[in-house]
Formats: sequence, structure tokens, C-alpha cells
Amino acid sequence: MDEKRAENNIRSYKKSVGGITLLCDVIPMGKDCTICIRDVKGAHIGSAVMATARPSLTGEGRSATSSVLNRMGHKDEEIARRIAESVAAKLDCTVVCTCGIHIDGISPEQIQQVLDACGELEQMILE
Repeated sequence: MDEKRAENNIRSYKKSVGGITLLCDVIPMGKDCTICIRDVKGAHIGSAVMATARPSLTGEGRSATSSVLNRMGHKDEEIARRIAESVAAKLDCTVVCTCGIHIDGISPEQIQQVLDACGELEQMILE
């Protein structure tokens, strides 16, 4: 695949809440994908999660098993794991999701807004 075609397959999403702008890129890799979630001001890698689809342990539907790498002192796992597992289960594939969101002095209200916004990004990816 040439560079131009590969570039055109990347899907990008943006969500702004409470003065925070989140970016999300979804990069197809064959049947699988890589997802990168970050804020525009403090982007970094705080957590990386790889999720692989599998039959649900309840015997109904699909689920995912994940492995997590966290950077010391970072809390990005909650977002990366949720998105990696839900996308892997829904698309029946393997997903690597990296997440790095850093906002100095973030309030509890802003944390909830970021979590809610990431839930909206997740829905955009799944559509």
C-alpha cells in the first residue's frame, strides 16, 4: 500500500469538553487496528493496552482479553482498556490502544468530563 492510501485509511476524531481537546486516531492494520488517544496540550504515552477478541465467558457473544503496560504514576489505563476491549470485541480483532492525557490541576468535574468524552469517542469509533 502506498503512503497516500495508508494515510487516507486513518480515521481521526476530535472532542472538546471543559477547555480540554481530545484527539483520537484509528489506524487500520489489516483486520486489526491501533488507536491513539491524547489531549492536544499534554500528549504522551501513559498507558498501552492490547486487547484480543474471544468468545465471552458467559457463552454468549464476544468479549476481549487485554494486557496492559502503564507508565509509572499514570492513570490512562482506564480509558485505554475500555476502548481497546470494546473495539476488539465488537470488530472481532486485536486492538492496541495508547492513551496519554495530561491536564495540570485537573478537577474531579473535568476528570468526569474527560471520561464521558472518551466514551463518546469510543462510540464514534464503533460506528
